[in-house]
Amino acid sequence: MVPMSFDHLSLYLSILQFASTILVLLILIFSRLATSSWLRKALPDFPSGTVDLPNITLVIPTWNEELIIEEKLAEISSQDYPNELLEVIIIDANSQDSTVDLAKKWISQNNKKMQLDFKIIVEEERKGKSSSINRAFSEASADSEILMMSDVDCRLSDGSLRRIGTWFSNEEIGAVTGRQVLINREKSSHVAHEENYRDFYTSARIAESRLDSTPIFHGECSAFRRSAIEGFKLIENSNADDSQMAVAVRKSGFRAIYDSELEFFEMAPPDGNSSRIQKVRRAQGLVRHFWRNKNLVFDGKMHNFRKIIALELSLHILLPILVIIGFISGFSHLALFFSVNGPQGIFSGSNEMIEHIMIVADSVVILLLFCGLLKLPVPASSLSLSFLKYMAILLEAILLAVLGKSLHKWQQVPAVREALAIHDRENA
Repeated sequence: MVPMSFDHLSLYLSILQFASTILVLLILIFSRLATSSWLRKALPDFPSGTVDLPNITLVIPTWNEELIIEEKLAEISSQDYPNELLEVIIIDANSQDSTVDLAKKWISQNNKKMQLDFKIIVEEERKGKSSSINRAFSEASADSEILMMSDVDCRLSDGSLRRIGTWFSNEEIGAVTGRQVLINREKSSHVAHEENYRDFYTSARIAESRLDSTPIFHGECSAFRRSAIEGFKLIENSNADDSQMAVAVRKSGFRAIYDSELEFFEMAPPDGNSSRIQKVRRAQGLVRHFWRNKNLVFDGKMHNFRKIIALELSLHILLPILVIIGFISGFSHLALFFSVNGPQGIFSGSNEMIEHIMIVADSVVILLLFCGLLKLPVPASSLSLSFLKYMAILLEAILLAVLGKSLHKWQQVPAVREALAIHDRENA
């Protein structure tokens, strides 16, 4: 066998990088074109006039939430929804602090006038949010037509429950989720990157909802028609419980929609490490979620929902793999090229045209990334850095899933709880 020359290896690396780059661009272009096309469609009409509001069971999963549980209960009790139609279940995953005691105390002191139906379930061990939701939904009042969940560290906007209840008077709606609004006082670079991502996220979820249904939901504020998830159980050693149920709703023949006027408020993690932990966990849930549902792409009964699943599979699994292939082959190509030819090699006419093209492209990408890291006002530098960070998060999530490391037991971010507690006190 004739050994491969450095020139041939350099050429093959540049071809591999070129191919992966073209595929990445095709996915991104198709995503943008598809989203723009779907946005031209209309959401189902929000019901107008007086409607009969349904019975709702609102589930609040807790674990070591003593800093913010009382304000969450106060926020729920202030919602403009008929008390006789609302059941609130607090399901605690064996907290090691005073969460349950504080919840009982708050209910005892504040519920005499409101007469809301509160129920507290304390689990013997912490199994993960999906397990908690399964149990709480199974123990919801038989009268409840709508099953909803809301995290302790989110704050619903005024009128959220009434808006949700009104949506379900439309018989084709099986699930509704809302829009996250960040309330961080100080806008760090990590918060800024999160806001950039959320702008894209919001546009994508609206577009999917207008075409058919969105397969990605916000567990902080998600509601489901009970008949649409009848018999469905969340996979308990997984996460993305909200999105699991959204797809289950669509499989039942209902629509799962994102309502941008249904707002809830949250604190973004204030530092890079906390943000990464949260994002990797969420990303792993979505990666596993879409991989489990890949067969829907070929299910004719899903109609336009097939297109949405195909796009999300491409964005969450195929895209990060292609990006890392492009980066590895690109940097390997640069290192090999300059080690053999030196800097003057780029001006040599003896090299293939594709090598010259990829060397220039590599140089531009590296420049943009450095400008993004240094926060220099260079067009597309911040966007390039944000894109690379999210691809790295998705790739880490994929690798952890392949290695069998599940992140279904969420890790709290103490700084988020502390910041939200301060926000609650200042706005009490």
